[in-house]
Amino acid sequence: MDFYFVKYKLRGRVTAEEGLGYFFGKFNENPEYDVVIVPTRYSNYLSVDLSLDYTAFTKNFAELKRRIFKQIPEAEDMSQELLNYLRGYISRKGGQLFGAELSAAIQDKDSDLVHYVIQEVFKEWAPKVEVVVDFGEVAFEELSAENFMQLLDEYEAEGLGDVLKRADLSDLPEIFPLVDPIKGRTIAEFDLGEPIFFVILNVRKPENLERLKQLYPKHFSQGSSVVPLAGILVGKELIRGKKTDYFLIKVDIGEGFVGKAVVPKSIKVMSDYSRYEEKVAQAESRQWESKLEQMLNEEKAVSRPVNQPVVKTSSGFDKQDFLIAFLLTLMVLGMILIFSYFFML
Repeated sequence: MDFYFVKYKLRGRVTAEEGLGYFFGKFNENPEYDVVIVPTRYSNYLSVDLSLDYTAFTKNFAELKRRIFKQIPEAEDMSQELLNYLRGYISRKGGQLFGAELSAAIQDKDSDLVHYVIQEVFKEWAPKVEVVVDFGEVAFEELSAENFMQLLDEYEAEGLGDVLKRADLSDLPEIFPLVDPIKGRTIAEFDLGEPIFFVILNVRKPENLERLKQLYPKHFSQGSSVVPLAGILVGKELIRGKKTDYFLIKVDIGEGFVGKAVVPKSIKVMSDYSRYEEKVAQAESRQWESKLEQMLNEEKAVSRPVNQPVVKTSSGFDKQDFLIAFLLTLMVLGMILIFSYFFML
């Protein structure tokens, strides 16, 4: 899990107020949070669906908050008061401890525990506060994909379609950087020559796709880039949209390939190389686990035909068991060799 994300609605029966908010943070770390509160008579304003993903929810939340503050004057003071309370509560409890509690509960998919942790937050705020909670895990890749899909919906409305058809851009592979809302940096903060971490979304020319797959075989699966790559930022250009501003970036992928991306000015992208290496290692590990599962399933299909029932004795050792034992033995031997190497230094 890269991030945890908890969304909630609250209702104070005694205080006659209702609210909508969220906690979002890296695994075992201090969360970012926001909340908007309205008097109960305006509860129909809080119409955001808690099941939305991170990008859609936070976008709708921000728009809703602006509208509420504009149309309900007392809501801004009420919301700020609760934000001050949350800041004090998390400070007293310890941000990392609070983040660790949420992370553990979400990782275990324990909805009762997540609900209890959020309920406890508001216990001292007001008596008889009711909360409804939705939560989930979020990966860097999911954030990047969500932001890109949202951007696709806005391309034409923002007048970005013509930009990507420029002669110097039309044939370049389309990429998108890994999004890191907490510790990332906006494109404006990057200098030319700095590394950028990204996934390849589309390669127009089949021969270029085949060449990239040959150059980076571990990063592609069935024609798609599934493991992030690192490149060098070689160009960035500010583009004025109709509603917001964007950066058009060019990234040197290597071996003569340059990728293009249009990134909203406000989005923070990953800039920590150690975090990128961790993501690559996790992705490669997941690919190996998938490959192992495929090998076991193939072996099982060969050794156990459907039309021939198999009776396995308690002392028997079929090919699948042998393969598992063999792989575990290799792993143990590898660990022993690594430890031996370090102790001999």
